[in-house]
Amino acid sequence: MARKKSLDNGPVLRGRILEEASRLFYERGYAATSIRDIADAVDISSSTMYHHFANKQDVLHAIVSRFMTDFVDATVPVLRDPALSPTERIRRAVCLHIEISDDRRPELLVGNPIRYALNPKQKEQGIKLQSAYHDAVRDTIEEGCRSGEFSVRDVSITTMAVLDMLNGVREWFAPSGPLTRSELIDRYVEIVMTVLGARSAR
Repeated sequence: MARKKSLDNGPVLRGRILEEASRLFYERGYAATSIRDIADAVDISSSTMYHHFANKQDVLHAIVSRFMTDFVDATVPVLRDPALSPTERIRRAVCLHIEISDDRRPELLVGNPIRYALNPKQKEQGIKLQSAYHDAVRDTIEEGCRSGEFSVRDVSITTMAVLDMLNGVREWFAPSGPLTRSELIDRYVEIVMTVLGARSAR
């Protein structure tokens, strides 16, 4: 039987719960993972689990929210940095997107395939965070077009194409594959710059 750990461990215990839940959702799937499974993985009682989260849906929301908040906090300031050229902002954003997606793969994969499990308010919060990143990428591409660094026919469609391409990396990239992560990032930066019609890519 799982040991009852002190509720005073608060943030530390909550973090462990989210880490183990992410792993289980990633390995088994959301539907096949129970609150008991998560509690056992953390070595706590189910009652302690319920002290931190009302139900499994709240656990999922906390995972998605934490990941998206950290992702936005890392990428948007770079994309909004007026001291950097649009080209450099996009280069750095591509690098961050791939690095964070790879480093925190279980959390990222949880967020998209099973978002149907979130309630409308939770979905709204997630969409708001997604929009902050999407809008920052779009605005950077638009600024690059105005400055002559980029040349695209439709900024909105190009933004979605670039983000879809970057999001797809998590579905196939493996560190044990033919490309190292650094090589992958270099190639994706080159591809994105070509899509944007960057002057250096011509």
